[in-house]
Amino acid sequence: MSFKIGIPKALLYYKYYRGWNKFFEELGCEVVNSDKSTKDIVDKGVSLSVDEACFPVKLFLGHVDYLKDKVDYLFIPRVISVQPREYLCPKFMGLPDMVRHNIDRIPPIIDTTINMRSRKRDLLKSAFEVGDILGKGYIEVTKALFKALRELRRYKKEMLDKSHDRFDYKIGLLGHEYIIYDPHVSMNLIKKLRKMGVDVITSEMVDDQILEEQAKGFSKDMFWTLSKSMLGSAYHFFERDDIDGIIQLTAFGCGPDSLVGEMVERESKRRRSQPFISLNLDEHTGEAGLVTRLEAFIDMIRWEGA
Repeated sequence: MSFKIGIPKALLYYKYYRGWNKFFEELGCEVVNSDKSTKDIVDKGVSLSVDEACFPVKLFLGHVDYLKDKVDYLFIPRVISVQPREYLCPKFMGLPDMVRHNIDRIPPIIDTTINMRSRKRDLLKSAFEVGDILGKGYIEVTKALFKALRELRRYKKEMLDKSHDRFDYKIGLLGHEYIIYDPHVSMNLIKKLRKMGVDVITSEMVDDQILEEQAKGFSKDMFWTLSKSMLGSAYHFFERDDIDGIIQLTAFGCGPDSLVGEMVERESKRRRSQPFISLNLDEHTGEAGLVTRLEAFIDMIRWEGA
């Protein structure tokens, strides 16, 4: 039997969607991704969420509501850790519970726990749990997981190979994938920058080994995986002569982002190597104000380079 698996186009979707889609397709399922973020989806998510939730969680609930009547299962894993001895933000651990509590009449949720803090091969155990729910066997699941991981490696290589030599200026862009690559949330920031004649380098375009080396220079171990990646990218950008400025995109209500932003800003003032600006986004952020700040920041870079 073929099932329709709904995957909300928010949060970790932007980091793992090619692997997730490949995994379920190899198991003979039809993957249904939610539509691109829109004002209606944002407004729905805000209405379903508590005020204290961060903006990305509100948006996630809107995407779940969009999918709930279109699929047999929702894939909302309880993600605790994706790297040894590290954790993700607690919101990823509680997502299945938030969805069940805030949204009525939802289909069954595939909420298998993903915890690779002790061993990376624990991912296979999580895959088998999903296979049991869908009635798939050991060999089918193992092959599907292998192909999914290969797809993720291919995606990472594609990001590393991205290069644009036609631009005169280059910006290091810090932020989570679910903010940077969501056109509605980021208001197409990357596209806007390239229209201004500025290339963009993100954390996904930096080799993981480089980020690990940068992390060794932190005063304390950073055990939040996404924050560690963002901070490592910032330190890497500070050391690159071809990076003319650094922009951090943060989401309103995100505690780890506010901490990392403060650390990056202090390091920027200490080094004085590149200009730095932090842009905080939420459901009320206006495009005109964002464009004005971007234009002023790029003009400052051009004046310094003149």
